[in-house]
Amino acid sequence: MIYKSKLLIGLLLIGMACSNEKETPSGIKLSVLRKGDGVKLDSGTYLVLNMMFKDGKDSVWNDTRKVGLPTIMQMKTFVPTGDGVLEAIMMMSKGDSITFQVPTKTLFEKTFHARIPATLDSTSSFTFNIGLMDVLNAEQFQKHQDSMRLKQNEIYAKQERIQLNLDIEAIDKFLDEKGITAEETESGLRYVVTKAGKGENAQPGQSAAINYSGSLLNGQFFDSSIESVARKNNVFTEGRNYVPYDVVVDAGSVIKGWDEVMKLMNKGSKLTVYIPSPLAFGNQRRSNEIPENSILVFDMEMVEIK
Repeated sequence: MIYKSKLLIGLLLIGMACSNEKETPSGIKLSVLRKGDGVKLDSGTYLVLNMMFKDGKDSVWNDTRKVGLPTIMQMKTFVPTGDGVLEAIMMMSKGDSITFQVPTKTLFEKTFHARIPATLDSTSSFTFNIGLMDVLNAEQFQKHQDSMRLKQNEIYAKQERIQLNLDIEAIDKFLDEKGITAEETESGLRYVVTKAGKGENAQPGQSAAINYSGSLLNGQFFDSSIESVARKNNVFTEGRNYVPYDVVVDAGSVIKGWDEVMKLMNKGSKLTVYIPSPLAFGNQRRSNEIPENSILVFDMEMVEIK
């Protein structure tokens, strides 16, 4: 009897272990960490997913839990052949939590549809942890999107405030070390008038012609409207027409820092302005020369106001 009982327990344990393992049509093996309600998902519903995935060196590429913004995906009736990630998600039910690995080569070819970065080992695998938090109909999805949009705006606003304070601290430290006395604005700009102009300052809606040279706080040049300056600092572009830049004041066609500082300038004035990244390109990479959260420094001359 004791032997039969042990055998029965062993078979039950094996059965439980097997039920926690699944395989997608393309052969990706899943481990079910937590089982949900088991209800099959209807086509057209929207899946609210928490997702984390990392490469073979445990470098996390994305984790929705950290930013508090889950991924939303519509339930599909057709899954492209070989897309193991999408196959795995379409096999889930509400409350499920799964983990699985996908070969890097397969992931980039079938899911990301992109080339494998040179820094990645093409023979390695990515690990995914995915939890299906909720299943929404069309009306619920719209309400959820509205809620997430507000939440996202709040998160971005908070991040901007934090970054603005960090940038202002960095600018003030730089100015102090250089012995530069600058004027301040409420928004966080720092500027030094190097030549006084004449007449009224530029007003919203007026057209201004600006000569400028731009660099990062570390002195790295990235652009100039003046040919001699561009050549001197190795940012010259062959075929470019080097003339003052025409811009309408406060039209939102340039970064916030420019719109603000132009209203502090009159015809003939020159200044150097230090622009915190939230008043420039923020957390977006503008180019190889202007990475995320870059403090920008511009030498500007108001050539004309029309």
